[in-house]
Amino acid sequence: MSEFSLSKDRGLLTGQVASTEAAQDAEAVLVARCKAGDSLAFDELISAHQERVLNTAFRLMGDYDEALDLTQEVFLNCFRKINSFKGDSALSTWLYRITVNTAKNRWKYRKSRGLHRMTSLDGPMDAEDEARVKQFPDGQPTPPQVASDREAMASLEKFLHRLSEEYRVVMVLRYLEELSYEEIVEILGLSIGTVKSRIHRARHELREMMREHLA
Repeated sequence: MSEFSLSKDRGLLTGQVASTEAAQDAEAVLVARCKAGDSLAFDELISAHQERVLNTAFRLMGDYDEALDLTQEVFLNCFRKINSFKGDSALSTWLYRITVNTAKNRWKYRKSRGLHRMTSLDGPMDAEDEARVKQFPDGQPTPPQVASDREAMASLEKFLHRLSEEYRVVMVLRYLEELSYEEIVEILGLSIGTVKSRIHRARHELREMMREHLA
């Protein structure tokens, strides 16, 4: 590699580090403003993260109206607990944790009242929900991938909602939200071995479901 190439690579790396540090500094300022009771700061926080939270909520709950309610509850919890955020992790990681815990509480509540709904593998998605889901970002795919990615995701999510909640959570975080094992460990408070084990078992169950369905 030429000296010019090395210098160019170093420049790109330095720029990426600087950009990351600037984003972290901006996030710290935003959190500080939220802790000080700045309502505009909370509006900025919600605007920056609501799409991600709604996306995750829908993938966990499988119902758009439930996802909307859960998203509102997540940001209400964020408002109440913002002073407990120490900045040891990214704000997005903290919000993922609140989203997952809020979903778990919602599942528990629905089960206790016999409201737990299993999605039929053969039942089509509600037309209105399908139209709304198409507006969700799919991990910033390239334009030629958009149609096929959405079709594949819709198929995957239909099977995901047949998994147990603990398996569904790790699959959503790993394959739909595209988080690292380390991030999932931080969000769920589990060991990396447990996370990998759950993902392995969830993938096995999904394969079996798909085989049965195709058969």
